[in-house]
Amino acid sequence: MNSIVIPNLWRFVGMVLLQGLLLKQMGQAVHTTHFNVLLYPLFILFLPIQTAAPYLVLLGFAVGISVDIFYQTPGVHASAGAFSGFTRAFVFAAFSPKGGFSTKEPIFSPANVSWQTYLYGASAFFFLHLFWYFSVDAFTFVFFGSIMLKTIIAWFISMIFVVLYAALFNPKI
Repeated sequence: MNSIVIPNLWRFVGMVLLQGLLLKQMGQAVHTTHFNVLLYPLFILFLPIQTAAPYLVLLGFAVGISVDIFYQTPGVHASAGAFSGFTRAFVFAAFSPKGGFSTKEPIFSPANVSWQTYLYGASAFFFLHLFWYFSVDAFTFVFFGSIMLKTIIAWFISMIFVVLYAALFNPKI
């Protein structure tokens, strides 16, 4: 039990602090609304594959509301985190091997699945997360063009950091 809880607790705290203290400042330093780096969804992505959907939604909400405290955006990141927790199972199903994931793959990371599978899955997961985040932030589809532009730019920038994180830290559990 502790072998699963402790790494995820550290990842939760680390991702929230990294997002709130470093990446938020980096985004503000650029002085544009189109430069957003969101890395905290990796916490949801790196939770054990066998985690039940209700727990994923609650943990996604928890990480999102924690990031909302830093960004002073009540509920926007929490909504995106809960949505990501809900959609994670669908993304994994789309990129899982024929027989599904086994217990040999404790988390969806390059160390447990191939880099190609990881990049495809993480790309789809982050695109959905970012699209939801910017849709809730705008709160109307009148700005659909702006939402898509922000989503694509933030997706591209965030995926660079996702690859760097996976390569540097090589998460296995």
